[in-house]
Parts: sequence; structure tokens; C-alpha cells
Amino acid sequence: ESEAEPVPVLVPDGAETAQLRCRAQGVPGVQLHWEHRGHPLHPDEARFQEHQWREGPWTSSLLTVVNITLDRARLRHQYHHLNWDQYKNRHRHQYQNWHQDENWDQDQNRTLGTFVCVAQNPLGTVRRRLQLRLAGTGT
Repeated sequence: ESEAEPVPVLVPDGAETAQLRCRAQGVPGVQLHWEHRGHPLHPDEARFQEHQWREGPWTSSLLTVVNITLDRARLRHQYHHLNWDQYKNRHRHQYQNWHQDENWDQDQNRTLGTFVCVAQNPLGTVRRRLQLRLAGTGT
């Protein structure tokens, strides 16, 4: 399940926040949490605000990512100022969640990384990957 292509979530150009939605059902009830770059998001991390609620058998979670401008600026800087070969070799392990392939030129400067929604109950765990991307008019 987790090997499926991540679901793209587009952030409109100029938007300051992005919202990721996840919903799961199970018996017994499901707990949801989010992971980013391989680590669970901490509830006290100011950049991420999570709201979770239940409706019948469904548990829903809305993750709000704030301060998108920072990411936009950082990605633009990486894209324009780093030599791709050096970047790939020096940082491969840090950015393994990022989509690295021949589409680098058009895609890499618009990807904010992959978030994973993890649904758990006593019977098991299911992960769903969502990839936050900057919608843009292109370079």
C-alpha cells in the first residue's frame, strides 16, 4: 500500500498555507498521525497544525502546513544555486523522500516533500503518502 505513487496535493501560487486531508475507518476505531521525512510530526511543532475528529466509524485528520514562503524561497535557492551532481551526491540520504528522477528540472523546485498519513488500530497500520507540491506557472 505504501509503495503506491504519492497523491499530489497542490499549493496554489502565493498561498501561505497548505492543507492535507486524510480519513480512515476501522473497527476498532482508528488513530491517525502524520510523518514527514521519516519522522512523526510533533504536535508542538509550530509549522504544522493538526485537527482530528470522528464521525461514526470514520476518523478524519486535517494537517495545515504554514509559512509556505520559507519553503518556496529555500527550494528556489537550491534549484538555482546548487550544481545538480554535487547536490545529488552530497544530499541523497537527506532527501530520499523527494522525487529524484529525470524530471528534476521541471519538478524538483516545486516539491515540498512527502507527508505520510498513518492510520492505526489494534489490528494493523496503513500508510498513505501525500506529496505537497507548489502549483506554478512553470519556470
